[in-house]
Amino acid sequence: NKANTGVAFTFQIGEGGRGKDKEYALYMHAIQQYSWDAEKRVGSFSENKKDPNKTLTLKFNETECGSIISAIENRFEYHTFHSHDSNKTSIKLVPWDKKTKLSKLNPNTKKFEEEWVSIPAFGLSVSRNGNQNFKLPLEPGECQCIVELIKLLLQKIYIARLEKIENYKRQKMQNTSVTAEDLGINESQEEAPF
Repeated sequence: NKANTGVAFTFQIGEGGRGKDKEYALYMHAIQQYSWDAEKRVGSFSENKKDPNKTLTLKFNETECGSIISAIENRFEYHTFHSHDSNKTSIKLVPWDKKTKLSKLNPNTKKFEEEWVSIPAFGLSVSRNGNQNFKLPLEPGECQCIVELIKLLLQKIYIARLEKIENYKRQKMQNTSVTAEDLGINESQEEAPF
């Protein structure tokens, strides 16, 4: 934006965890705007790519992902907090009604008329250490895309877990020496995977 306060965000599915327990996770990356070209009406971000105070990467766990879906679908505020090394990060997802103009055809006059309406939007605000702020307004379509991405992620997690359990059961029935730990399975999940 021309005030040079924009932030670019990306959301993606990636592998998380260490060792044998590399389940998929939701990652959010953010980078603050570096400059604004008034002539081209374009912001630039790449110059901040290597500045750790201007970039951010967060990993959301399974429960946080469920909470994000629920907050968007039911329109309520969601807050969470991450602590890693010396960084303390507060994350807020807040519903708001965005005012926008809508053009409608008046059947009597056969002319288009504009009126202001409210559409359901969200604001995402991330604050690291109280002084590094990343803010993103989310349009309804963007919210829906985030929900669908998270649902895909959760499906991938659950399918992978079930496959591990089924693989363990097959190998156990074949009397192999494989252990649940070898496959990254909690022994208590063998009978009840939920």
